[in-house]
Amino acid sequence: MTLRRRLFLFVTLIIAIGLPSAAGVFAYVSWQSILERTQRDGTLIAQLLAQSISFIRQVPFTIEEIVGKDVQAQADIVAQLTQIAIKRKAPKVEIDRALRNIAAQNDIPELWITDARGKPLFWSLDDIDASIGVDSGLTQQPALRPLLEGRKFSVFADLQRRKLDGHVLYYGGATLPDRHGMALVARLISADSQIVDSIGLKRMTETVMATALIDTIWVFDEALQPLVVTSSDGESKNRSLTATERDIIEKVVENGQPTSYLANSGVRNVLFGHALMYVAAPVFGADGLPNGATLMSLPINMQAEFHTLLTIGGGLTALLLLLGMALALPFLNRIVRPLVRLTIQTHRLVERNFNADEEMQAELQKVSEGRRDEVGYLGRALYSMITTLKTYIADLKETTAAKERIEGELSAARSIQMGMLPDDFVLPGHAECDLYAMLEPAKAVGGDLFDFFLLDQNRLFILIGDVSDKGVPAALFMAVTKTLFAVEAQRDSSSVARIMERVNTALCKNNPETMFVTIFAGILDLRSGELTFSDGGHERPLILRRDGRPELIEKRRGGPFLGFAPEVAYEEEDVIRLAPGEGLVIYSDGVSEAMNARQEQFTVARLSAALEPVCAQGSARTVIDGVMQAVRSFVGHYPQSDDITLLALRWQRPAAEGEPPATSG
Repeated sequence: MTLRRRLFLFVTLIIAIGLPSAAGVFAYVSWQSILERTQRDGTLIAQLLAQSISFIRQVPFTIEEIVGKDVQAQADIVAQLTQIAIKRKAPKVEIDRALRNIAAQNDIPELWITDARGKPLFWSLDDIDASIGVDSGLTQQPALRPLLEGRKFSVFADLQRRKLDGHVLYYGGATLPDRHGMALVARLISADSQIVDSIGLKRMTETVMATALIDTIWVFDEALQPLVVTSSDGESKNRSLTATERDIIEKVVENGQPTSYLANSGVRNVLFGHALMYVAAPVFGADGLPNGATLMSLPINMQAEFHTLLTIGGGLTALLLLLGMALALPFLNRIVRPLVRLTIQTHRLVERNFNADEEMQAELQKVSEGRRDEVGYLGRALYSMITTLKTYIADLKETTAAKERIEGELSAARSIQMGMLPDDFVLPGHAECDLYAMLEPAKAVGGDLFDFFLLDQNRLFILIGDVSDKGVPAALFMAVTKTLFAVEAQRDSSSVARIMERVNTALCKNNPETMFVTIFAGILDLRSGELTFSDGGHERPLILRRDGRPELIEKRRGGPFLGFAPEVAYEEEDVIRLAPGEGLVIYSDGVSEAMNARQEQFTVARLSAALEPVCAQGSARTVIDGVMQAVRSFVGHYPQSDDITLLALRWQRPAAEGEPPATSG
């Protein structure tokens, strides 16, 4: 897939993801806005309804107060008129008739005149009704006692239900002017005050239902009993409240503050219009304390909102998608076209083996001309790279040629160095001595050395050394050291220590790099197995004893390493006596200090353990191969850091004349 197509798909994907995401955020914000608006409007309606209900519920008390004052005034007038009639000594029948006329003309159910003890003297009722009224003890009520005792001038008693016809009456009383009795006036409860709690609340809730989108309105008293239920689906007020509805009403009555609750708020209910917002407000009584509550359920219909949102948002999304694509194409072309041209020139450069021509350079200049963005920078960088690539290629060719030349020289030097070492380990006429050695440089050439040769018919000179440096300088120093030992040992082999001193003096005369070499040199008497040796700072050899355990040489004489300080005196040499079948292993520090990936060294202890299986018997080559296998297994794939040199020999008693020669296992 090309870069142009990838960028186009990427921009399209961003637009396709971003616009629906923005639409989703917009939908969520719209949903929250609808909830807040519904909650705010519902709370306002609930509070207004609660305040209206509070006012309506206080109307009967106001009516009662007005009626009470009116009744008290009528009772005072009747008392004055009756007192005048009594002073005129009008007959009882005339006074009763006057009271009946007053009652009939003023729509008064009852009029009573009593003496100071509350005994009725005159009344507006007929004889039968009056006897019932007298027997009921109406005039003896405690509420009227202050009038009879002269402590009050007028009293308005509570509602009384008349037993005769079940009518509910108000009674107002006033004392007679001479304080020897009272006048009582009854008044029927107003029809408006009887229906105000039922018809007034019902009409009000129905009016609110008609002017607002509300499912149901409940009006509760302080005992949480429904007074009025107005519902769009005719719900009865006998329906029991749910736990949620009861909690809302209790909370409102307890706190005296409006509250709201969102029910059925799941995604499915929101999408299909079944979510409900419950809003409740307290109804306050005449004492200012909550004595009831109103509860409304308002439906939240998101279908129309989502339909509008999808219609407008979908069209807007498609329009913005097309607009984004139209704006993205020129932008993509400005980025991609130069990159395509740069890609073509890069392919041409590879096909021409990085040999740029003038056409290629002109095209790169044209691509980057007038651009200050990353594409222009890339074109200029590629042009600069092409102009300098020729120089780099020429230098690389020279470097490669020099490297190949050096590698060839090093290969030749390695061949020369390895050719200087003995490769024939058979001593003619001396089968009693089994000898083998190996050298494995860490680099192309190394600084380790070994040598052996016969000084005469019965003596064998052995030598192993390790130069302080690596590489070519060490190889040259190794060659000089080996040659000097061969010359000095052939010239005078009476003392190994004196040979070490002469070679050390010769090495120190011309050693500008101050290199040095550790040496182990010895002379083996092939007849007796006696090894006379001297040590110049080299690793301690291991003796292969017949009991199967390698023995490390503890005490040794000699001196320091060679080539560092002239005129060094080396002590008289040590002597090792080998029994028939025993041998010797001499090694450089490249064996004991061989390192693995965990930076652990092979150590002399591991070397001794590797020699145990072949200590009692085994040829010299078997000994060397066993040690090298153990070293390679320990090191693994970790690179070799030092030259490895090993020399092993095993001595057998020489055969007498006529006796077959001894052989090593």
